[in-house]
Amino acid sequence: MMKKPDIVSAAPYFMKAAMTILISCLCFHGCIDHDSGTESNYGGESISASLVFGVRNAVTKALDPDEEKISDINLFIFNSMGVLEHRLYLSGSGAGSCNVRLLKNGIYSIYVCANFGYRINAASIEDLKNLKYYLAYPDDYSIGLPMSGYNENTKVTEDRIEIPLERLMARVTVRVDRSRLADDVEFNVRSIQVEGCPRSVYPFNRNHIRDPFDFFPSGFIRKDYETDILNTTGYDGKSGKVCLYLLENMQGDLLPGNTDEKAKVLPDNAPEKEFCSYIEIKSEYLSDAHYTQSGKYLIYRLYPGENPGNFDICRNYEYNICIIPEGTGLDGDEWRIDKSGIENSARTLELSYSTLNFSYIGESTRIVPYLTPENTEGTRLYWDSDDKSVATVSNDGTVTAKGEGKCSVICYAADGSGCSAECMVTVNPLPYYMKIFPGNFIRCEKGEIVEVKCEYFPNDTPFDIGIEELEYDKNRGIYDYGISEDGKAVTIYTKERGTGLLYMEVGYPVNQSEMIVLVID
Repeated sequence: MMKKPDIVSAAPYFMKAAMTILISCLCFHGCIDHDSGTESNYGGESISASLVFGVRNAVTKALDPDEEKISDINLFIFNSMGVLEHRLYLSGSGAGSCNVRLLKNGIYSIYVCANFGYRINAASIEDLKNLKYYLAYPDDYSIGLPMSGYNENTKVTEDRIEIPLERLMARVTVRVDRSRLADDVEFNVRSIQVEGCPRSVYPFNRNHIRDPFDFFPSGFIRKDYETDILNTTGYDGKSGKVCLYLLENMQGDLLPGNTDEKAKVLPDNAPEKEFCSYIEIKSEYLSDAHYTQSGKYLIYRLYPGENPGNFDICRNYEYNICIIPEGTGLDGDEWRIDKSGIENSARTLELSYSTLNFSYIGESTRIVPYLTPENTEGTRLYWDSDDKSVATVSNDGTVTAKGEGKCSVICYAADGSGCSAECMVTVNPLPYYMKIFPGNFIRCEKGEIVEVKCEYFPNDTPFDIGIEELEYDKNRGIYDYGISEDGKAVTIYTKERGTGLLYMEVGYPVNQSEMIVLVID
């Protein structure tokens, strides 16, 4: 059973690495584009101060963006009447400051955007609240994660004002716990991707996407070597972690009252379904019973959210998800498991002949393969002969005698299961022979009618069918039977599951007998 994803936490992750704008006397290194608006706070004492952008030194993990990097700043300062007094655009490689004059005891509202990559033109607070930021690519964070922050109606009583910057993106951290999987199961994650990946966000408003064009066709993705860490297993059975990033997408409580993660599925006709963001994991899968063919995958789809009914992706939050598959990892048909890429592996492979005896060159017989379980009929089989000068075998299992001698004909399933079987072939040209059709081993289903016949030469050779064996199995109730008019064939009418035996014998000059095993499923 696939256990519900373990959502460890969905909490703000800027707390330990908060970025603040401070008013203090520090020096700035970079470029400043400074527009001063109209100063409306007249008649008071002004303060000359420096705006400082402080960023804690961060150690960036491989492949992940630097979550604390600031490449540029757009800053807007409005007075108590809502008039823009200062507009600044700063760009540079480090933290810095610039001088501004603010009225002591004045009331100001300060708005900041970071890492937008360009100067924002806004003349009012309403302009900023209606501002929409667009990502060019879902995975391009070379200038840092987009951020915003504000401090409204702040009274300037000292030369220090803090404005926390929030990342406009959520971080989704995923790991895999394989400790509850069956011993024969292995799967390797090949890609992990954000689907329903937003391309835009409101820096100063909650982001609730309702336009299909506001999604990237393909979202933030890790694949190939980038997912190797998800295929490691520690002492506790858990893998390493991979982080994904996406802009805020607040879709709300679409399944109010739901407490079962497995039931976190929206109806196909729900209009909100196409606007929700989710994580898709594609894995290659192999077990004794199933496998994924080349280019096909076992797919897990996970909605982070804060609970089984919630579909919010909140800015500046981290969602920790641990995938915990149990048993085969395939049980259950809930929305988050897509098994369309899974094929059934053969568990056993048996042939209708374990030995074949050819009495003349050019003689041929078709070997019938029997795969279990029954729903593996579509499994591709390969045939080969270890001595083609004695006998060859075609793709349908037809064996043809080519020369005197002995060889082995091998059949194996090309599904990674390792199932194989072989038939020993002897070519010994003789003036007489005996042959059973369709073979010495026959597998069929209850209710199926099977004909077993014997071909032999010379035609006047004495022939016998073991009636005692037929009557014994008939009395057991597993089948009824009828013998053909020429006495060379038996028709079996299967009735119940079981295993039976048939016996056929040819006398002089052939002097040969055959035992036929019949398995009724």
